[in-house]
Amino acid sequence: MRLGFALALLLLPLIPGTALARVGAVPAKVWSQLGQSHWIAQGNGARVLYVIFDPNCPYCHVLIDELQPLIKPMHLQVRYLLVGFLDPGSSQEKAAYILQAKDPLAAILENEKKFNMEHFGGVPEVLPDARSEKILKDNLALLTSIGQKIVPTMIYPEKDGSYQVVQKALGPNSLRDVLKGIPEQAKNLPAQ
Repeated sequence: MRLGFALALLLLPLIPGTALARVGAVPAKVWSQLGQSHWIAQGNGARVLYVIFDPNCPYCHVLIDELQPLIKPMHLQVRYLLVGFLDPGSSQEKAAYILQAKDPLAAILENEKKFNMEHFGGVPEVLPDARSEKILKDNLALLTSIGQKIVPTMIYPEKDGSYQVVQKALGPNSLRDVLKGIPEQAKNLPAQ
């Protein structure tokens, strides 16, 4: 199973929407839009990191998995925004399951725990209700406004007041470097 997963990761750049792409600045208005969007928080640290992901994205799975042991010691609040476009047959339905769950964060973690490269991996698929459809549409529009429809996408503030976007897979050391560079925000972070 591990060999199959590794082989699939090698082939991922050939799948639209998962290509390793972009690192750069984003306008402050994007950061403001992120704060007003529908996100699911993990952690209550003062360093805010937005992660836009698709429940069927292998690179997203790797990122979320690598973030888990770093959230508490690095004082992170990871704000997950769901999109559902990679697999027309199940991405939206899995995203809907997460959004409609009583505990959406637990549903994200369940998806990661059960994730595999098969269509049936992760969480169950449900039809999106009107609220979930709107959230997914709005989140996808926000992702597209950044420049490229690629997941995972990380957006975070820099100490100089700018905002950065990373639309590519990072190795563990590069990820730690990015997280260390995120300044601590005011203690009164907006709740959702």
